[in-house]
Amino acid sequence: MTGKLSIADKKQLEHYIQAGPKQFGLLYSFTRDGADVSIFHELCDEKGPTVTVIYDTQCTVYGGFTEKSWTSNCESFFKDDQAFLFRLYQKGKSNSMKFPVKNPDNAIYCSYNNGPIFGGRYEEKSVPRIRGRLVVHRIAGGYDVNTFSGTILVENNQFTLNGEFNFGSAYDMGSCSIEQFCNNIKTVTDLEVYSVSDTSLLPPWRELGGWNHQNLEDLKNEIDAWSPPHGTGLKTANILFLGPVGAGKSSFFNTISSIFRGHVTGQAVCGSAEQSITSTYRMYRVRGSALTKTMKFRLCDTRGIEENQGMDGAELNYLFEGNVPNGYQFNPSTPITPDTTGFVASPTLNHKMHCVCFIIDGSTASVMSEKMLEKIKALQSKVRQKGLPQVVLVTKIDKVCSNVEEDVSKVFQSVAVQELVDTVSNIFGVPRSHVLPVKNYEKEINVRDDVSLLALHSLQQILRASEDFMFNLLDMLDDEKDESLD
Repeated sequence: MTGKLSIADKKQLEHYIQAGPKQFGLLYSFTRDGADVSIFHELCDEKGPTVTVIYDTQCTVYGGFTEKSWTSNCESFFKDDQAFLFRLYQKGKSNSMKFPVKNPDNAIYCSYNNGPIFGGRYEEKSVPRIRGRLVVHRIAGGYDVNTFSGTILVENNQFTLNGEFNFGSAYDMGSCSIEQFCNNIKTVTDLEVYSVSDTSLLPPWRELGGWNHQNLEDLKNEIDAWSPPHGTGLKTANILFLGPVGAGKSSFFNTISSIFRGHVTGQAVCGSAEQSITSTYRMYRVRGSALTKTMKFRLCDTRGIEENQGMDGAELNYLFEGNVPNGYQFNPSTPITPDTTGFVASPTLNHKMHCVCFIIDGSTASVMSEKMLEKIKALQSKVRQKGLPQVVLVTKIDKVCSNVEEDVSKVFQSVAVQELVDTVSNIFGVPRSHVLPVKNYEKEINVRDDVSLLALHSLQQILRASEDFMFNLLDMLDDEKDESLD
């Protein structure tokens, strides 16, 4: 179990911590380990910096970070001038805020009978002694966030925290009220504690072959010279892009086009919107060899997958079979039919799709909605029925790992990207070799060798997947020849 914290959430916390790239490891979870303070201390004591994350039943996510270790060896406040409280989501909507410590001496409180406690103050209490003397004791009280103590039983997959919230003792909450921070409720679906450590780069877990300019030129020449295997009768490979709105389908074509044109281009219209920017079916060609010759593949861009506006099953089949004309204008209220103007009634093998490339946003891949996952699974099933190879292009990896954001050539040494590839492989049910991380040109004005090399490496793998379909086709043609000779 890797925990509920998404890659984007980790990135946000990394930004709040402000000490370079971080790695988050799940130490403790109510749902996995039980809501028992003795288990919390067993798994979390003396582990260094940690982040505690609480998920309430109204989909608000909040918690706290400390650089100090939790311990059960004493009952005491600990000083931490780097500690902070945070909120990531408020009632299901992203609404992140950081609340810095204002009294570092009382940043956290450790107790053998309590889970994570953030902030608080000492209160003086007079205790009567023999002969009427009063002795003043200082005891801890008024904690900013006291999560739980003892053992909490689970009921209907929920836990009711038995701690308390008294803001303002040690953390600067600004104008944020307890209602705005945690909905003023104590029923939660989970509490997680993660270790936080500096991200170390791994030895390369996938080989690219080199990151210098000559490697880029060699790969450009290889792709420029690529053609379908002899004997298939195919002139080009047709690769269909499918993916959620905003994942980067059109941007990937622009990235490939930019590499060969030598500057960042915007031939395919793209942007950010709730509904698909792409409304026209386009079979894009990429020009190589001094921009005069089109290469022997076509990148077929279609409208994005939307939760509440699905692609018609017949329409998808028409895309696979090559019935949809280049330039067709999508109309959700009127799906394409054989009566549509330009409908390709008798498509040849050169019209049909030879590979399907699913394109998803890597920064949100682990938190896709159930509805979206169901739609993608349904599309995958149709792809398999057609016998088409599938690859998954994972975009926006610069938002996943700070090391990659600074230097894309570190992509195959990144722990975060490796974990993302594993996650996507499990979600889509495809081999990890078919999951291709990429960064599209987005904020750049000029092309860069590292970005271009990674994109072309992904395109190379997509073309190799297309070849798998073509070699299967050759086998079928050979079988037919053999049968005709019998």
